[in-house]
Amino acid sequence: MKVNEFYNTTYTKTQLEGDKNRRDRIRFLFPEIPQGLKVLDIGCGPAVDIDFLLKGSNEVHGIDMGDAALSLAQAKGVVTRKFDLMSDEPLPYDKASFDLIIANDILEHLFDPSFLLTECSRVIRDTGILIASVPNHFYWKMRLRVLLGRDIILPFHRESKQWDYFHIRFFTSTGFEELLYKTGFSIVEKHYDRFITVPRGFPRPVDHRLARKFPDLFSMHFLVKAVKK
Repeated sequence: MKVNEFYNTTYTKTQLEGDKNRRDRIRFLFPEIPQGLKVLDIGCGPAVDIDFLLKGSNEVHGIDMGDAALSLAQAKGVVTRKFDLMSDEPLPYDKASFDLIIANDILEHLFDPSFLLTECSRVIRDTGILIASVPNHFYWKMRLRVLLGRDIILPFHRESKQWDYFHIRFFTSTGFEELLYKTGFSIVEKHYDRFITVPRGFPRPVDHRLARKFPDLFSMHFLVKAVKK
């Protein structure tokens, strides 16, 4: 099955509805809604993460491979473009085009995530901001799953099978940070206590403290804000 076919069949049937519920997950990063920005959402899906950025004078672009997801994003006012992120083609934008680039939960889907981040460094402005996140498949519950002979498919992807799981890259916090540095970015904020699914066996304040101090064991996502080096 080709990548484009996968995202227009399997993904649309199994994951698109779940993605619709991931609304404004990065809203907390912006005390006030920014205005006048040119924004690129990579792997935008139905664009629910960026609802708040569609208000006011921002110009928001989104690229994805799924036709259904792109239609939903376009209906919200996103300037959409269908683009195969698994290809070795450069992003279809000029150098220094964007003030803000968002790459949430996309790098784990790519054969070569370093190529995409290098392209992000090219198309982002010198004063621009990158917001990126990847899931952590190795927090403590997942390690127990492996110890018991089970797989590392995350709880909210249980409908996937080992042979059609759409995550193909798996990150520790250190590996994620090294990748960003290698591709031209410096991290200015880490938010490893966000996107936590509660309950996970600990009171929420304890959960957050553990995720910040021991992210590889207790964080479910590694979320960062970065700038060009």
